[in-house]
Amino acid sequence: MGTLKQNYASILMLLLRLRQACDHPLLVKGFHTDTIGKDSLDMARQLPREMLINLRNQLEGLAICTICSDPPEDGVVSMCGHVFCYQCVSERLIGDTCPAPGCKDILGTDCVFSRGTLKSCICENFDDETSTSSTFDEQQITHSGYVSSKIKAALDILTTIASQSSSSVHDLIGDSASAQLNLTTEVPEKAIVFSQWTSMLDLLELSLNENLIQYRRLDGTMTLVSRDKAVKDFNTDPEVTVMLMSLKAGSLGLNMIAACHVILLDLWWNPSTEDQAIDRAHRIGQTRPVTVSRITVKDTVEDRILALQEEKRKMVSSAFGEDQTGMELQWPRSSLIYFGREAFCNG
Repeated sequence: MGTLKQNYASILMLLLRLRQACDHPLLVKGFHTDTIGKDSLDMARQLPREMLINLRNQLEGLAICTICSDPPEDGVVSMCGHVFCYQCVSERLIGDTCPAPGCKDILGTDCVFSRGTLKSCICENFDDETSTSSTFDEQQITHSGYVSSKIKAALDILTTIASQSSSSVHDLIGDSASAQLNLTTEVPEKAIVFSQWTSMLDLLELSLNENLIQYRRLDGTMTLVSRDKAVKDFNTDPEVTVMLMSLKAGSLGLNMIAACHVILLDLWWNPSTEDQAIDRAHRIGQTRPVTVSRITVKDTVEDRILALQEEKRKMVSSAFGEDQTGMELQWPRSSLIYFGREAFCNG
């Protein structure tokens, strides 16, 4: 069972790297911003070196997030040795019990550790390493001048939206009362940009800043107060035309009808998750057509993901009788693999 689980984790990790490479090569190289705070750092300094090494090995091994069952993004390890995506566990760092089965340890901001924190504490020259580790990657990106094709495509869409919004406002400026009335009622076009990886949002932020495009951000690492403020600014401030959202944090429960453009930087295995994200803008109260842009790279693993999504959509439509044939449907045996091995045993 241990070997089977390890092979499963290896396959998921390889698929993750292939998908990240489609977004930006720095995601594969491990670019990240350390989101763990001072409490975690202070606690790590007090732990024995052997324990720090064990926690680091646990985090750097072929681990799976205990909550989402995917290879962890911005992975952290708890004092009890369980690995999580930081986005998945961040909301539980308020004294909740560890979600791992059978574990009763209490989680807090001082008992989860990132790879950078552990590596810094293990290193003898602690002060020198921590003083430069948080800014080196960003400086390297800025000076290299490289921008991935997906970020370029997203920027083309966002700059077009921003220019159209600004030109429409300027055209309405005039001395007449009707022009002033139209100016106050004109709503600028806005866009939501989704990605599964907060690191990809970090990279897109750099390009937005360079192009002077105002934006707000919402992801799982933010507090509820910060999230509410970001949503309010996006919905009410006409100068804020872009909202950056992680797919895990922003796919459910938010009303973002101020946006009429949705950009998906990467694909998810389950198409319904993407549909729920799109529904943040395409919902009751929306008065404009909603344009959805999926940015994909041809001849990559994303082609296979698109094929899987289409197959799943067909099966769901068939289950609800949306094919409108009125005849009993016989799924091909190849389609049953999407339901798992049990489908073969019961079929």
